[in-house]
Amino acid sequence: MIPIWSKQPLKAIYTIFVILKIAFLLPVLGLRYSLKPFRPLPEWSFTLCMVNALSREFFHYSAVTRTTWLSTVESALANCRGRFALVQPSDPHLYSGILASRTVKPASVGGIWFPSPIPPETDDLHHEKVVLHIPGGAFVLAFAFENIAENVSNIMMEHVKATRTFIAQYRVATSLDTQFPAAIQDLLTSYQYILSLGVEPKNVILSGDSAGGNIVLALLRYLEATSLLPLPGGAMVWSPWVHVTTDAGKEYESCHNSQGDALVSSLLQWGAEAYIPTGDESLSQEARPYISPLHHPFKISIPLFINAGSGEAFYDSIMRFAQEMAEMNGDRVRFHATSFAPHGLIHGHQSYGMTDQLKLAAEDARRFIEHIE
Repeated sequence: MIPIWSKQPLKAIYTIFVILKIAFLLPVLGLRYSLKPFRPLPEWSFTLCMVNALSREFFHYSAVTRTTWLSTVESALANCRGRFALVQPSDPHLYSGILASRTVKPASVGGIWFPSPIPPETDDLHHEKVVLHIPGGAFVLAFAFENIAENVSNIMMEHVKATRTFIAQYRVATSLDTQFPAAIQDLLTSYQYILSLGVEPKNVILSGDSAGGNIVLALLRYLEATSLLPLPGGAMVWSPWVHVTTDAGKEYESCHNSQGDALVSSLLQWGAEAYIPTGDESLSQEARPYISPLHHPFKISIPLFINAGSGEAFYDSIMRFAQEMAEMNGDRVRFHATSFAPHGLIHGHQSYGMTDQLKLAAEDARRFIEHIE
């Protein structure tokens, strides 16, 4: 059911209410978090606590008003000019099996190169190492590229030793034709685009955070199962959302530290309801491992790096998923726990004051992938 606050003029009224609420909350939370015993985790800094509290308000507002923030992405893309790429779908036969939907068809998707695109006249691409990163957003939120993507790209270049990063956007789930498997189709489209430029598959690293991590795992499962495209050199997932169900909000609230982490149950419930197919039980059953990989491990032929913060509510489910994958794949899977980190370390590390911790995780990912290769 669509919330009443998602339509004008009630949305404007709710927006004013939220602004007034935050104005009241800030000094109250400032006083509360100045005392360590009253912080969600005593190890968290004052700044981290305040950032998480504001993030929760932002995410709840987005869920209640059904604001996807697509307009912010569109305006940001207008400023990227030479670094923006509009990628067209590849050959139809690549979107087979679980990706062949009667209602969800492959579509053109956008992405941004950092620091710049591969020059078209380049002949020797052996030195190119490209990280293909897909951001989170609970399948329903889009984020402006410049203020988040460049931060991610810098980490990839400095510590994963990528020569370039391609930040790929996926269609957020706002309608029947953008729900599952649209996001996986979009990541496949971006992956094929990078291969079409001449980059060697072994020099492409898939990366995704939160819901983006979920999508990376789904594409990896698809590539392993179909062999329609060569496999990438490795995959990294950061705080991946691995347990996506129709009761996502309720299940999240039962997780340890769900009341202090950056995410909120209302956002996850919205995302799950928007993304999970309905009305076709056979598709839903077949799609389950691709939508919610927890308890559905699969064989992999490439290194998979999984990161989670011990301070995030997703931590237990991510750790269980990593264990399940390791039991099936041995040393091809590495789980890296970042002590006390909340959700979203890869893009929120600066505001969290945890840049050093992220650098350690990224360096670990690079060494692990290079060693397994």
